[in-house]
Amino acid sequence: MSQITRLQPDCPPDAHKVMREPENKLNALLAVKVNLNELETFGAADAAEVLALMSSSPNLICTEEVYARICAQAEAAEIKPNLTVIAGDTAHLRYFDGAQGPELKFYDFAGAYQNAEHFLEHLSEQCIISVDMLSMLILRSISTVYPWDKLLAGDFIRQYLTASAPLTTKDKELLTDIRYGRASSDIKKTEPAAYQFLRLERKLFLQYPSED
Repeated sequence: MSQITRLQPDCPPDAHKVMREPENKLNALLAVKVNLNELETFGAADAAEVLALMSSSPNLICTEEVYARICAQAEAAEIKPNLTVIAGDTAHLRYFDGAQGPELKFYDFAGAYQNAEHFLEHLSEQCIISVDMLSMLILRSISTVYPWDKLLAGDFIRQYLTASAPLTTKDKELLTDIRYGRASSDIKKTEPAAYQFLRLERKLFLQYPSED
């Protein structure tokens, strides 16, 4: 197995709640789009480890085959993945234990960073929003900021859009290799565009961890 980077957040999950109540409701669920190619390239075990960085109960958008292969690694990765079942512009979760969630509005934002311009608009809505694996940690962290400070979350979205715009296919492959422990993260001088994205991801991941 590759050496997946297990960063330790600087703040506990509730560190930004102690002074006041949330200003905005967070009702949206994030679902990560996982393709077969990623499993074939890096292996289901490592993919499960990466998804564990997102959540202990990650919501997945994938084929039944991919879901089954990730579930086979669930115990080792300490996750309980849920499958997102999509029907047009609605979707529901099929939970790890077999239970089914309610039908919700579905927004397919994965794969096109420009969609993040509308990300905050839907976070208070009862809905499911797809995100891709490259951006999942940034957008998850921003979603945890949103209830407490919508303006700051908006600033982070703008930083994400700026960092994503110049990324080439090669940059995205490098960032993926870094996440799976197959490339060095020491890229500040050699790959400045990829470095800016990685820097934002790690800053948000360390400061705004998941609550689960």
